[in-house]
Amino acid sequence: MDAEIKARPKLDIIKEEEIKHLLLPGEMGAVLELTVTDPKTGKVTDHRVMKSGSFVQAFLQLLYVKMAICPASAPISVTDTGGVARDVSTKPNRGYLFITVAAAGLVTNGIIVGTGNTAVDISDHCIETLMPHADANYSAMTWGAPGSDATTSQFTLTRNFTAVGARVVNEIALYCQATDTAGTMREFMIIRDVIGGGIAVGGGLTLTVNYRLQAVV
Repeated sequence: MDAEIKARPKLDIIKEEEIKHLLLPGEMGAVLELTVTDPKTGKVTDHRVMKSGSFVQAFLQLLYVKMAICPASAPISVTDTGGVARDVSTKPNRGYLFITVAAAGLVTNGIIVGTGNTAVDISDHCIETLMPHADANYSAMTWGAPGSDATTSQFTLTRNFTAVGARVVNEIALYCQATDTAGTMREFMIIRDVIGGGIAVGGGLTLTVNYRLQAVV
């Protein structure tokens, strides 16, 4: 397992940006920022910041596994992105959880985009209609180190998508990996957002997606 993790590409830490306040005191959640840019000119053609609507069921299930140090004798059943129930525990395989490392082109982990527009349900386990790498040119995942101000602490997960021809992104998700009780890495969806009206990305333009996980006092 260690060899698998170490083989992942080394990714840069992005600079922390000014914290955007959309959550209420006492909330823990995510802010979703979408920016469409022309890479040739640097011109921003669309920019939106919104409260992420939906951590889904698997997020709390995996968090419970981590916080309760669930042994293999008492695992939690979590539905993976393939629709298969997987027994997840922290032992005996050191319990890798919430891994969002993803190299360029990988569409099974990290931030994922799609074209589905069905409303989010708490039991959703995968993106509705995946937009493949051939259409969206998935970059490697990057992260902004934790930062805080007087009321809010956050860190940021980022991925870029460059459209091959005009595309409309209607849904965005965050996938993570965790080990099942056999020690096999599985993929689970922990956030899914549907964007009202979608976000148009012209051919050759780049969509930058930031998920900013926040806690507010």
